Formats: sequence, C-alpha cells, structure tokens
Amino acid sequence: MANTLDTADAASARASASAPMPRSRWLRMGTLIFLAYLGCYVDRSNISVAAPDMVRDFGMTGVVTGFLLAAFFWGYVVMQIPGGWLANRFGPKWVIVGSLTVVGITGIASGLATTYDHIVAIRFVMGVAEGVIWPSFATIIMRWFPSHERSRAVNLAQYVLPVSSALMAPIAGALIHMSDWRLMFIIQGIPVLLLAVAWAWLGNSAPEYDSRILPEEKQMILASRDVETSAPAPFTDVLRRPLILGLGVAYFLWLTGLYGFGLWLPVLIKQLSAAGIGNVSVLTAIPFAFAALGLYVNTRWSNRARHSSNWHFVVPLVIGGTAILVEPMFASNLFISMALLVVTGICLYSGIGIWWSWTLGLVPRNQIGSSAGVVNFIGNWGGAVGPILVGWAARGGAASSGLYVVGYALFASAALNALMWLVSKRQSAQLATQH
Repeated sequence: MANTLDTADAASARASASAPMPRSRWLRMGTLIFLAYLGCYVDRSNISVAAPDMVRDFGMTGVVTGFLLAAFFWGYVVMQIPGGWLANRFGPKWVIVGSLTVVGITGIASGLATTYDHIVAIRFVMGVAEGVIWPSFATIIMRWFPSHERSRAVNLAQYVLPVSSALMAPIAGALIHMSDWRLMFIIQGIPVLLLAVAWAWLGNSAPEYDSRILPEEKQMILASRDVETSAPAPFTDVLRRPLILGLGVAYFLWLTGLYGFGLWLPVLIKQLSAAGIGNVSVLTAIPFAFAALGLYVNTRWSNRARHSSNWHFVVPLVIGGTAILVEPMFASNLFISMALLVVTGICLYSGIGIWWSWTLGLVPRNQIGSSAGVVNFIGNWGGAVGPILVGWAARGGAASSGLYVVGYALFASAALNALMWLVSKRQSAQLATQH
C-alpha cells in the first residue's frame, strides 16, 4: 500500500510540475498595461491628425503649430521624476487610475476648446497627468514579471507606440471627415475614463498584494523577478550615475526624431499627396503599421540572436536617419517618398522595447520607477522640442525640408547609445573582477 501511495504522490508531483503555469500576469496585468497605454497614446497623438484642419481654423504658422504639437510634452516631462516617487509612495495602481481619469477628461476637453490658448493649456494638463504613467508602468513590470519575461513585457507597452498611431490615424480621420476635429477629441477621450475604472477594479501594484493570482504563479514571480537586476541603491546614487544621465540624453535625441517625425507626418503627407483628410489619415497609418511589424520581428530576432541585443537599436537608428535625410530628394514621387517614410517609421520604433529592457536592467531594482522617470524626464524633452525644431527648419512651411532635424538626431542617438553600451560593458567587467 505504501508503494502505491508513493507512486501516486510521485505521479501527482510530475503532473503538477508539467502543468502549465497560470498566466494572470499576462492575461490580466499585461492586457491592462497595453490598453491603458494605448488609450493614453491615442489621446496624446491624435492631435497630429487634427493638425491640418486646426492650422486652417486657427491660422497657425509652422512654428506656432510646432508649439501646439509640443504643448503636451512640456507638462509630460515635468512629472517624470515626481511620477516615479508617487509610484513608490502610493503604489503604481492608484497613480495610474488618477492619471487615466485626468487624461480622459482633458481628451474630451480638447474638443471643447474654443481658442488656441485654451487647447494649448489643456494639452499641457494632459501631459502633466500622463507624465506619471511610464514610471508607474515600469514599476508594475519589474514587480509583476520575472526577469526572463521582462523584455517581452516592456515590448508589450512599447507596441502601443506604432500600433496606436496605425489605428488612431484612420479612425481619427474618419471621425473628422464625418464631423470635425472637435468630435474626434471627445469620442477618443471617453474610453480612457473607462480604463480608469478597469484599473481600479482589476489592477494591482504587486503580485504579493493580489488576491486573484494563484499561489504557484505568485511564487514563481517572487522567486525570479530580482534576477538580472542591479543592486538596491538610494535615489541620489541614480542621479550621480553618468550612465543613467547619458542614456537619458540618448533617449532625448531619439525622441526628438521620433516625435518630430510622428507629429509632422500627417502634414507632410498632405503636402506630398494634396489629398483630403481621409486619404491623409490612411497614408499616415502605413508607416506605423509597418513599424509595429518591425518591432515584433526585431524583438524576436534579438531574443534568438547570439550577438548583443544592443545592435538591434543602434543599427536601426542609423538606417532610419539615412532614410529620412534622403526623402526630400524624392519629394516629387509619392511612392518613393512613402517607401522612405515607411523605412524611417520601422527604424524609429523597432528597437525601442529592446532599449528599455536593457536600460531597466542597469538601474537599481528599488529605484525602477524613479530611474525610469529620470531617463524619461531627460528623454521626453525631445517630444517638447522636436516638433518645434522641425517647424522652424521647414522652409516656406514645407514639412519635408524640416525633417533633416530628425535624421541628424537619430545619428547622434545611435552614436551616444553605442558609447553607453561600451561604458556599461566596462562597468560590468569591473564589477565581475571585484567579485
């Protein structure tokens, strides 16, 4: 009888070991992260589709349009470091709920604004509210996902950047075509309020406080989430690390190009094609649709490749910078121009999730939110100045002539990222020697 019981226990243990691990971290938390970031990013970037009509309604020049497109980022960058502190102090869940609520309200209010000054102020407040999102998400990802899944989890959020633009542009264009840009803002602000309710009901700051997650999944996460992370350190140590500051500057150059390209793209395509708003929105979606595919392929390639993953964001930045610098030479040919814009879009987005996964592995594990806030604070000034620089550089209002700013920013980001890569390798080698 004893042998029978031992055999049964062994069989039960083997069955338990071979049973698939529950996936609440992906099905619930991953879905909430993706949808919340998607909703925020749509409300952040839909102004680019409305910009051609707003230029007409408000009589804006290129530089004035650039200030409007950048207004969000002046508020966004202000809250990056405080956002990390708030996530650590009050828990990322409730910071996210509050942020989504304000973003939804200001999204709706964008459609109710009657003057240029009003909408600039509203976009600034939206930026303040959304500024706490990424530091909170970074904290959630580091708490909820084991180290071997973290790159995919970061990419889940980063997929939002091209996917939201690919989906948002034709939908926003259709809404504007049906009515006007005001109705578009109102309709696209409502889902973000619903996502605030979803996060309050289903979200949680960490698995150890979550009553819905099964014990075996919780144990697996807690046992492996601190692997391949840096040792704890005070926040002042983060501010003194040249590597972190260098990564922030590299991200600033990257986002100068990314937002200079993304927010001016509808205006550029309208000038290239002389099409109506509906056609412009469809054409605008094409580079972002390919960018989402490029992000997926590049990430899979990076995970399987034997060489360093850093090549998968340095090389695309160089290629993307080259493509956008060449594009004005073919401004008279819509097909070639679109092909070069697609290449630029792919290269702008394909390495960003890999870059963030690498960056978060270099910062102290107890300062994830704050460190991500520091890097995002420095980096997102690129969103504040990129659209303005493109508008300033555009000769005679021709957007194509101003996009050389994007190309040179991407070259500089590639060079600085390569330098930070070498610095991080040297520091890792020194730490290994000391131990």
